[in-house]
Amino acid sequence: MTTVGQVRVDGRWIEPPEGTKPTRWRARTKFRDLDGKLRDVERFDKTKAKAEAELKSALAVRVTPRASNVLRADMSVRDAGGIWLRSTARPEAKLAPRTVMLYRETWARYVEHGAIADLTLREANKVSILRGFLEGIADEHGSGSAKSTRSVVSLVLSMAVQDGVFDANAMREIKTPKANAPIARDGVRSAARAKRLAEQGFNAEDIRRDTTRALTRDERDQFLAFAATDKAAKRADVADLAQFMAGTGVRIAEALGQAWADIDLEAGTVRVRGTKTDASRRTLALPPWLVDVLTARRALGIESSGLVFPSTAVKRAGLPRDASAANRALRSLFDRAGFPWATPHSLRRTVASLIDDAGLSIALAANQLGHADPSMTARIYLGRKSDMSRAAAVL
Repeated sequence: MTTVGQVRVDGRWIEPPEGTKPTRWRARTKFRDLDGKLRDVERFDKTKAKAEAELKSALAVRVTPRASNVLRADMSVRDAGGIWLRSTARPEAKLAPRTVMLYRETWARYVEHGAIADLTLREANKVSILRGFLEGIADEHGSGSAKSTRSVVSLVLSMAVQDGVFDANAMREIKTPKANAPIARDGVRSAARAKRLAEQGFNAEDIRRDTTRALTRDERDQFLAFAATDKAAKRADVADLAQFMAGTGVRIAEALGQAWADIDLEAGTVRVRGTKTDASRRTLALPPWLVDVLTARRALGIESSGLVFPSTAVKRAGLPRDASAANRALRSLFDRAGFPWATPHSLRRTVASLIDDAGLSIALAANQLGHADPSMTARIYLGRKSDMSRAAAVL
C-alpha cells in the first residue's frame, strides 16, 4: 500500500509542493481479483489514516467485477433493476409486452435516477428508507405513481430474496403512501423553493415540474448559455454535464458513467455503454459545439483514463457521481435559468423533439436515445405530434 498527500491545482490533483499541506490523501494498492487479474484499487480521504482505512475496508468486501444475472448485496439498486428488467422480457417470465413496457417506463421515470438508485441492495432494503422514498414519489407525482413504483421495487427485492441476498423483502411491510395534496398539486418540492421562485415572478403553475414538455431550440440555447456562465453551476460541476446531456440525449446515469476512453474528440464521437438494454449501447456523433466543450474540459488536465463527470466529493474523487445529487444540482440550475418546470430528463426529451422537428425519422430519434422500439420514442417522448403532422400532410 502506498499513501501520498495531494493538493488540487488547476483542476488536477498533484503531490503538494514542499511546505504545502495536503488537502487530501490517496491510498493505493494492487489487488488480485478472483478472476486472476491484478487491478489498482485506491481510496481518498482528508487524512492519511482515514484514506488507508477506507482502502482496507474496500479490499475486505471487494467483489470481482463481472457480468452476472445474479443479484448481490453490494450491487446498486440501479444495476439490480437492470438485471430484473432483462428477466421480465425473457419467455419464461410469461409477461405481456405491455406489462414489460409499463415496468420499464415506471423504472425509468421514478427509480433509475431516484433517491435510492445508488444505494446498494443491502442499504435500500430497509423499511425506513423505502417508506421515505415512496412518500417522496407520492408527494411529487401522486399516489398512483407511488403504487407503481412500490410494485417494481418490490419485484426487484423479491428477486434479491430468491438469489439469497437477504431473507425478507422490506417493501412488503409498507403500504402505498397517499399524496400530500398541496405539494402534489403544485409540484413544489419545498416552501423555500416556492418562495424564492415567487420572488422571481413565477406562480404555482409555472414552477410545477412538467415531465411531458421539451425545451424549444431557443429555450435550449438560452439555458445552455446561462449554464456556461453560471458560477453556481461551475462550482457544482454541472455546466458541462448539462451541455453533454443536451447535445447527446443520454440518460443522466449514462452521462455520469461516461468514460473519456469512450470519447474520440478527433472523430467527434462518443460510445455510450448504456444502462438498460442492448439498444442503449450505441455510438453517437457529437455536435461540433459539444466537441469544443469536451475539448476545453480535457484541457483542464482531468485524467483521461477516468470518468468525464466524476464525483465532486473529496472522499469519492475519481468514483461515479451520486445521481441524486447531480439531479438536484441540475434542477437548481433550471430554476436559476428561468425554467423551473424542467427536469434533467427534459434535455433528453428536447433532443427527441429537435430531431423530429428537423423532419428526421422516428427510428433515428430512437437510435439517438437508445430505444429498441421506435414506437416508444414516439409515444413517450413525442406524444402524438409526429403522427398528427404526417396525417395533416396527406389531407
